[in-house]
Amino acid sequence: MRTAHNTGRVSKLTTLKGKQANALFWSPSGRFIVLAGLKGFNGQLEFYNVDELETMATAEHFMATDIEWDPTGRYVATAVTSVHEMENGFNVWSFNGKLLYRTLKDHFFQFLWRPRPPSFLTPEKEEEIAKNLKKYSKKYEAEDQDVSMLLSEQEREKRKMLKDEWEKWVNEWKLLHEEEKLERQELRDGEASDEEEEYEAKDIEVEEVLDVTEEVLPFDD
Repeated sequence: MRTAHNTGRVSKLTTLKGKQANALFWSPSGRFIVLAGLKGFNGQLEFYNVDELETMATAEHFMATDIEWDPTGRYVATAVTSVHEMENGFNVWSFNGKLLYRTLKDHFFQFLWRPRPPSFLTPEKEEEIAKNLKKYSKKYEAEDQDVSMLLSEQEREKRKMLKDEWEKWVNEWKLLHEEEKLERQELRDGEASDEEEEYEAKDIEVEEVLDVTEEVLPFDD
């Protein structure tokens, strides 16, 4: 909806009917608006994209009394202040209506975002950047791609190093195993016991005579 043809003109875009709203809250960056039903409407919320003329999300913050956009236009805070005795606290939403954070606080009075620091650019410089945004975007996208490729190369080098360390450990283990195998073979008179596939278990009973006593018993006639 935002075109060079209608910039600076006031024109009707659409009419929204049947909405439970008694307050409107525009994003500082434009384009998005929150249709809110506060107080008697029990905190009904509708996150609306004006450029596309479509509802992005509907939600509810029961008993909400206040709504505040953050200075960047990326987040929205809804609050229930101490004018109500219950449900005091605040919610933080994304610009498109996704609940990000919720907290309850007794005797909650006010929610304020930290002001955005003033720009170091002059109005003329900001206008120049806005006009050349596509050119700057291509430049930064190319720089981002270079950084991504560098990180990918570093990741490949890291994986190769880990693989080399693993293979080195495996080779050292195999060498140690072969050395121990030769030692075991020498202890068994050259028999390669590691290669035996069949084993036979036998139970052997051993009897040992500890003492023998001979005694002559007389027989009575």
